[in-house]
Amino acid sequence: MSTTSAQALSASDRCALRSNRAIVILWVLIFAAVPIAVVFSPPGWDVVVYRNAIRSLKAGHDPYLDSIAAQKVYYSQAVHPAGDPPFNYVYSPITLPLLRLIGALPVWFSGGLYWLAYIAGVLSAIWVATLALEDNERPYLLYFAPLTIYFPGGLANGIVLGGNIAYIFYGVVLLAAVLGWRRGTWIWFYLAVLAASCFKAPLLSLTVIPLLSARKQWIPASITTVAGIALFAATPAIWPALFRHYLQSLQFQFNYNHDFGSSPAGLFSDALHNRGLPYSPACIFIYLAYAIPDFALLLYLSRRFLQGYFSLKQWMPVLLLGVILLNPRLIEYDLAPVTLLLVLIAWRFLAVFTTPLRIILCLALLFLATNSIALQSWQLGKLTQGPLLILYFAAGCWPLLKQSLPAAVPVPVIAAYS
Repeated sequence: MSTTSAQALSASDRCALRSNRAIVILWVLIFAAVPIAVVFSPPGWDVVVYRNAIRSLKAGHDPYLDSIAAQKVYYSQAVHPAGDPPFNYVYSPITLPLLRLIGALPVWFSGGLYWLAYIAGVLSAIWVATLALEDNERPYLLYFAPLTIYFPGGLANGIVLGGNIAYIFYGVVLLAAVLGWRRGTWIWFYLAVLAASCFKAPLLSLTVIPLLSARKQWIPASITTVAGIALFAATPAIWPALFRHYLQSLQFQFNYNHDFGSSPAGLFSDALHNRGLPYSPACIFIYLAYAIPDFALLLYLSRRFLQGYFSLKQWMPVLLLGVILLNPRLIEYDLAPVTLLLVLIAWRFLAVFTTPLRIILCLALLFLATNSIALQSWQLGKLTQGPLLILYFAAGCWPLLKQSLPAAVPVPVIAAYS
């Protein structure tokens, strides 16, 4: 190797080392911000809900009725106490045996295990998202990875401090998806989704990920979906009283907390609810009106992906965002796993027209504009998030559709899974 080449390599290495150090420092600052945030907002509000449900079970009570009673007391007061309102336990009765098991463990032990799993889930989802980055994108977009923790969906929100179990499920499901993509083994993915659906039924929609990114998955995906529906359908037969109270708890959650999410169906339901109108079954038709075209487009693109017109790195951001949009109720923790992928979609869309530095400027302006609106109120945040997701999805589909034209040349099969 010549002296000039050695010097050039050395300069390149030094640049990469500085970049890595900067990214590490950014991660340190992100984690250092946690105790600062805790001072202004008590963390673990979702974990408190789980812990209260465990206490109710240990006392021989119905956790749904206890949480409903707490909400009634809170909202019957003329002046509400400072802080967040009480939240209901809104997971199916099929989860209660697990809560009883956890309740038999020391609090420090079960709590420690939970928070370790929680941190692992948050970081795992971000790591999976980085696998979609091309080599020429990594030097820029790796800086965004730690920032996504406090900006789920691209909008500032501290929901990560709440400790919602969704972060754990998304981390496990996405890690299992990577196993499926790399080794063709999808059994762990289906088991993870089935377990997640026992807590959050809409997560059963994640079963379409292997269906849209691997061959011969129609039967296992269908079996998993039917099994998830069967588990839910069997619940009222096994725990009839608890199931009725569970549905009441869900209804109270919507009536008092207006927690409809930022999906198109959720925004529509919220608009009807605010006007005193029934949101069901109209919201079902709104959901089907966009979910069916969404899935049809994903299905078309997946066939082109399997034919080799674009790689998994190109397909993954659009695939996961499109699948997330199939969830009829999108809360910030549902968007957290795809936040870096949203940035990647915007980056690739803008890269067709301009340079990396100008892309960064455009993303910064988009970030400032959307957050300046969303931070005005919780409601405006939802109204901002919903349309943004649709724009990101359209921006992600556009280049893939261009690559899927008959004149396009398929990439080698091995590159489709790179």
